[in-house]
Amino acid sequence: MIKKLTLKYYISIIFCFLSATLCAEETLVPDSTFIDRRKEVYQGTYLNLDIFNPIATAWRDGRFEGSLSLDVDLWHRLFPAVEIGVMTADIKEETYKYETIGCFAKLGANYNFINFKSDRRFDHTFYAGFRYGYGYTKYSLTDAELENAYWDESGTYANLNQEAHFGWFEVQIGTRVQIYKNFFMGVALQIKTFGHFYDKSPWFPTYISGYGKYGEDVNFGLNYSLSYRF
Repeated sequence: MIKKLTLKYYISIIFCFLSATLCAEETLVPDSTFIDRRKEVYQGTYLNLDIFNPIATAWRDGRFEGSLSLDVDLWHRLFPAVEIGVMTADIKEETYKYETIGCFAKLGANYNFINFKSDRRFDHTFYAGFRYGYGYTKYSLTDAELENAYWDESGTYANLNQEAHFGWFEVQIGTRVQIYKNFFMGVALQIKTFGHFYDKSPWFPTYISGYGKYGEDVNFGLNYSLSYRF
């Protein structure tokens, strides 16, 4: 059985990527490929496809999540970013069945701390970023078994087609490595907190699209992406 990933595991993955990024500074590309970017503000747009979370469905009780993001390279320091994604779950237990579907969007920016000289050999980054996230989730609970110990009775309960609109704040720490020309791969740790509903409801979803499990003060996520720069 695959164990739940921990914060220590997430940080170790990012550390490995960062080490590869720094070591590549002297070895990846020969001097003849220097590019003078002194007068360039806009230095490309990155399309990023997350491949980790779809694979992680295997140990998330049938919960699927996938996302696609865009970020713009300004001076190779500031990267305004937008992300969209979907989440579904179909969880069946002995005493209930839980189904959910939703979508989410994030808006924010990253700041790159390394490798921003105009004559750099490559375009690796190590960054910290901020996001504001919004998630819409529609969910249903069916076949929930209830027992009344006093009357010694039992029955089933259903709560159908509930909706939730949820917002949160997110910090990202990550790195992105240039592997060949305009192709990149990267990994980012996501720290999600200060979740809040836009509308009050007596019912709460088990999972929030883009945020994770409801009821946790802090949720951690991992994003492993393949990127192409335009």
